[in-house]
Amino acid sequence: MLKKLLLLSLLSIGFLYGVEENKIQSVMIVKVKKALSILQNKAFSQKNKEKKSIAIMDNIFDYKTMSKISLGKQWRKLTEKQKKQFTIAFEKKLKQSYIDKLKLYTNQKVVSKGLTKVKSNRITLKNDIVGKNETYAIVYLFFKHKTKNDWLIYDVKLAGVSVIQTYRKQFSAFLKTKSFNQLLKSL
Repeated sequence: MLKKLLLLSLLSIGFLYGVEENKIQSVMIVKVKKALSILQNKAFSQKNKEKKSIAIMDNIFDYKTMSKISLGKQWRKLTEKQKKQFTIAFEKKLKQSYIDKLKLYTNQKVVSKGLTKVKSNRITLKNDIVGKNETYAIVYLFFKHKTKNDWLIYDVKLAGVSVIQTYRKQFSAFLKTKSFNQLLKSL
């Protein structure tokens, strides 16, 4: 079931365009509906579903921030070139994970439950993923981009578990015994 949650969260995975604060919920509702419509469309091949689903929301995810958080203190030790390489590789990993989960979609519904402004520069958007027998919470974590003044997603929580924090733990454990270049290759 957690894989299904990840699938739907990653429907919302680029270019940074962000969204205005007062439009976060309405924009996300529209984007999720479009992505679900694509998944339900039998006329599209699996490859087209993957490509179109990613394209819908790709521009509101801040992959650089997600990469930075996922590496924690290790991020500061990297050169600018390494940061760029890692960000590209990590973005590809997130998208590939999403693509792998697309096949798990079985007509679940997504219900928007509302926004909470947790700090002046942090907002959460809670949704419920409703299946035949179970309902799961999915929370998009937004931050206010300093230079763009728009809001971007920096993490997603599925059933209370942070996707980025999960990667952070994995990467930290990996880097205790292996090099950054080995981590980069493993992505």
